[in-house]
Amino acid sequence: MTLRFSPALQNFIATEGSWKDAFDNGAIEIYTGTQPATADLAVTGTLLVTLTSGAATRTAEVLATGVITLSGGTTTGDNVTTFTLNGVEIAGSTTAWNTSLTQTAADVALKINRNPANKYVRAISSGAVITLTALPGIGATLNAKAIAVGVAGSMVATVTSTTFGSGTGGSAAGVTAVNGLKMDFNAAAGVMTKDTTQTWSGTAVGAGTQTAGWFRYKSAVADAGALDSTATYMRADGNIATSGANMNMSSTSITNGALQTLSTFQFTIPAA
Repeated sequence: MTLRFSPALQNFIATEGSWKDAFDNGAIEIYTGTQPATADLAVTGTLLVTLTSGAATRTAEVLATGVITLSGGTTTGDNVTTFTLNGVEIAGSTTAWNTSLTQTAADVALKINRNPANKYVRAISSGAVITLTALPGIGATLNAKAIAVGVAGSMVATVTSTTFGSGTGGSAAGVTAVNGLKMDFNAAAGVMTKDTTQTWSGTAVGAGTQTAGWFRYKSAVADAGALDSTATYMRADGNIATSGANMNMSSTSITNGALQTLSTFQFTIPAA
């Protein structure tokens, strides 16, 4: 079988970050049986072991959010002139009034997402509400940082979350991932490898002795492994064997309580 990537992972690589960004601070789960047909499907089989840094308990990343509500705008000249997060302009330029508050909010979100200088958040809109969500890897770094929206005319922009990542007004406070797996900065000829300073390991939890069949590499963000029909979770699935597989193990038999260590890991970026 071949490696299978979830739609969320494909979208992230296409528009938002690197393979390293996608994999950093994640975890590898090893299961019995055969890998699902696609990586957006729910996990199958029995979980045998979760590989983290040094077999330690992993804290998954929580993506910080901020919520802004537009109001008051009714006509030409009711514009959003600036949009900053922690003092950095993330929209890039003025967003002119367009038909309705709903459409204007959608235009602001699109401008934020298209701005090459924005390396921090993605934006979505629902009605006149704009929600900013931190990109993976930001963690708690931008918690409580100021959101400031400049307006013209009768437009009003209310930061309903008080600040970014405040946990108020419908927002979420960011949590930095701990004990996740990390990739090294030594990519060469399209091949990336694990951080050599880390030991990737985990203690087996499956009952008795069972056979490893496949693995799922999950990103830093908490992922329960359920069906992902909204392209939310970044995942890479692959098969396991003693040779010729996506993950080769000296033995595929895993016994409860035994420490499992992944000594080497490399991923080759597709050349075409």
